[in-house]
Amino acid sequence: MHDEDKLRAFGRLVVKLQQREDLSRDEVREAYRQIWRNEQPELHQGAFIAALRAKGETQAELTGVVEAFQDEWRLWFPHTVNSPEPPLSIAGVGMDALKTINVSSGAAVLAAACGLYVHKPGAPALTGVSGAADMFAHWGVDLDAPGEAQVKSTETCRLGFTSVVGRAFMTSGFARVISQIRIGTSFHIGGPLVRHVGERHKIAGVPEPRLVRIVCEVMRDLGYERALVPCAASTAHPGRYLDEIGNVGPTHVAELLPNGEIREYTIRPEDAGLHEAPFEAIASRGTAEENARVLARALAGKLEGPIVDVLLLNAAASLKLMGKVDSLTEGVARARRAIQEGHAIHQLRALVETQNREPTAGRAKLESLLSD
Repeated sequence: MHDEDKLRAFGRLVVKLQQREDLSRDEVREAYRQIWRNEQPELHQGAFIAALRAKGETQAELTGVVEAFQDEWRLWFPHTVNSPEPPLSIAGVGMDALKTINVSSGAAVLAAACGLYVHKPGAPALTGVSGAADMFAHWGVDLDAPGEAQVKSTETCRLGFTSVVGRAFMTSGFARVISQIRIGTSFHIGGPLVRHVGERHKIAGVPEPRLVRIVCEVMRDLGYERALVPCAASTAHPGRYLDEIGNVGPTHVAELLPNGEIREYTIRPEDAGLHEAPFEAIASRGTAEENARVLARALAGKLEGPIVDVLLLNAAASLKLMGKVDSLTEGVARARRAIQEGHAIHQLRALVETQNREPTAGRAKLESLLSD
């Protein structure tokens, strides 16, 4: 039996949100703690989640969401990456109106192939055809490998992947909630902002321009040292956006600098020596397997055109954020060489070999995607 006072207190938070009143960081953190721990009826949980999203999250509210997620995450994944250089995390929030192939997944592989240490968090499809977990699973990566193996892979082969709803976490509070919902919510925004392996450098794409500055400020509050928060527009589809750096129109970006300053600017494809493409050229295919195949072939140098270009652009931004290149143009050239010289597909194969408990089956899955 739920305590009546606790029920009423939680209900008052929902009413405040329905009346478009903002909550404090601590109020949201405690509310989500109760949701993760299933301390409120599911009707209350759903009402709070929906009301917060409908009102529109403030910086303080989003910070509270992430802190609650971080608290729960640490119970299930206490591992941190100790790589020779700071690791970078690359994630997309999802919930974008224009669904593309899984750009952040392909860019993570390519950035690692260019010399960065990259830890990629991801989940199965929640608001689109395929999520990062679907991509890496189709590429043959063992999503249920122990957390120690995921971190070790990042440290030794420069790339590791963690599914936030892998089998080991399915009894956790956030996995319980995520498995029941198919709409975009504040925790879909907050989840990718968690410092999953202790990282302090992250690229986190968002689905709405209004979130660019807010999310960057949240990341500063959470202790990130460097961050990039992009939201891309499509010239042909005004008012609809992508949660990555796009080559189909201008991308609004907020960048967190080492001194804590946040700088906002616009990235256009031509800034990196690339041509603007129609959205349809990088749009999601019909199935997760098709998306995985297209990306694998792009990384293997078996594809040319806009899909490759959008991966190059996002990898270039990663290299620039981490101080490896001075310009996007230089980053694109470096990423292109990584594909042409076979380093990109080698990086994906190395992930399967390093992270998987039994690499043989994983190798076969990946190679099947690459066969003509």
